[in-house]
Amino acid sequence: MKPAQFEQHEPETVEEAVSLLESLDDRAILAGGQSMVPMLRFRLAVPETVIDINRIESLDYLEEDDEWLRIGALARHADVEESELIAEKYGSFADTAPLVADPQIRNRGTVAGAIAQADPKGDWGSVLLAHEGEVVAQGPDGERVIPADDFFLLPYDTTLDENELLTELRVPVPADREGSAYHKLKRKVGDYAMAGSAARLVLDEDGRIERAGIGLTAVDITNVRATDAEAHLEGERPGSELFKRAGELAAEQSNPESDEHGDADYKERMVNVLTQRALADAAERAGLVKRRVSQ
Repeated sequence: MKPAQFEQHEPETVEEAVSLLESLDDRAILAGGQSMVPMLRFRLAVPETVIDINRIESLDYLEEDDEWLRIGALARHADVEESELIAEKYGSFADTAPLVADPQIRNRGTVAGAIAQADPKGDWGSVLLAHEGEVVAQGPDGERVIPADDFFLLPYDTTLDENELLTELRVPVPADREGSAYHKLKRKVGDYAMAGSAARLVLDEDGRIERAGIGLTAVDITNVRATDAEAHLEGERPGSELFKRAGELAAEQSNPESDEHGDADYKERMVNVLTQRALADAAERAGLVKRRVSQ
């Protein structure tokens, strides 16, 4: 099947793209196109206009400043996968990038596009939640910053206004004693997650958990935080028993659905296991000696 006919615009600035969003009625944004193009091809989406933002060079970056890791709207999954900065300092991002689909998709698909797609089986939303990240959007009234906690509403639905362009994702620069990790269960290479868990731990000078973030994939109607498990961890010393209970709490708070790949009980057990593994790796990357969390 071929896509329905549409008009295509290729703005070269964010302002031009936002102006098009404001002036055109039935339009869709094209960045990496790994979700949009199949939807166009099978006519699941039949917009009158496609706004291709790939010529906006100012959105193509992956960089760190004093406060934030900033990921522009045109940064590809492969950019994250190949980044020395990510490999050195952002464990959960380094874990996630090579698990996204296959190399062809990672070479074209964008991290921001995946977030905007808001598929509950997508990996990046959980990482953004675990890191207490933010979404930056540009609209007719200027820039708006949306905390990740407030971004995801329903499957494929977010708080992004229809006239806003997602321009950047950002997460705080890691503290000195911070570590993060992501673990995912999938049937085979290239599949979406059956379940996934992103964990981020910040330790204080005494070795206790000062802050904890856990984001879950594919076990609710959106990517969600495991807030009960986070609360259980904070103020405590990392250890296998603590992580075991955190995994149980994360599983209890999840709401997976049974499908052809596994029933809900199985997925809850996987949330438990994946969360424990992610927490153990995050603790190790925060500087904790691994044998201490495996006792």
